Amino acid sequence: MTGRRILLLCVAGLLAASALLAIGILLVGHFGDTESKILGSTAFLAGYGLLAVPAVTLFDQGLLRALALATASLAALSAALALAAVWMPSEPDALGRSAGTASVLTLACTQISILSARRRERDSAVLRRLFATSCGTGVLAAAAGTAFVWGGLQGGDSARLIGALVVLDLALVALQPVLARARPGGPVHRLRVVRSLGEPVDVTIEGGDLAGAAAKAIRSVERDGSRVVAVEVGEPDPS
Repeated sequence: MTGRRILLLCVAGLLAASALLAIGILLVGHFGDTESKILGSTAFLAGYGLLAVPAVTLFDQGLLRALALATASLAALSAALALAAVWMPSEPDALGRSAGTASVLTLACTQISILSARRRERDSAVLRRLFATSCGTGVLAAAAGTAFVWGGLQGGDSARLIGALVVLDLALVALQPVLARARPGGPVHRLRVVRSLGEPVDVTIEGGDLAGAAAKAIRSVERDGSRVVAVEVGEPDPS
């Protein structure tokens, strides 16, 4: 079982627990301080678990381990700070600001991880530029959000600037999958690369012949220093 599947099952369990708890509270009609803290805790854990999914995807693919580790670590730190803020009797101001900062940075790393996981070698020059630009706007939005949380940016103009930057960032992110689907289609090769140590890695390569796809799959796995011992070839997807 891959790490991505394990994390998704945990998130699904937390979401189900949150829903059952909310239903129980609504039916019983008692919503005290303890119940609200439990509900908030499960919701936070599920939310930050979802933000960590792209990091686990990168780990499973053997790609950009430093980025994956940063994303997973920030998601775990954000969850811990959020839980501390929920359960502390009197929440210090610094704790709330720290939780907000960690959450903003987690969102930025998650965005970059998602975009990195979907990148293909046959991406057009436009897509590559959009990817680089969206990474830059994501980092800028995170920096501006951090400054706003700690009081470095105040006033209506600052809020409008941050809002405009976030909208631009979201637009750049949304354009990439749309343009990727609009490009001319080609064969999709699904391969399983077997490493000397560790679990097999499933790799999807778009375009080109089978030999080229196998070479690309091997290179993508060997980037982290792993040694490939076998490649299992599946049926190509004509779509």
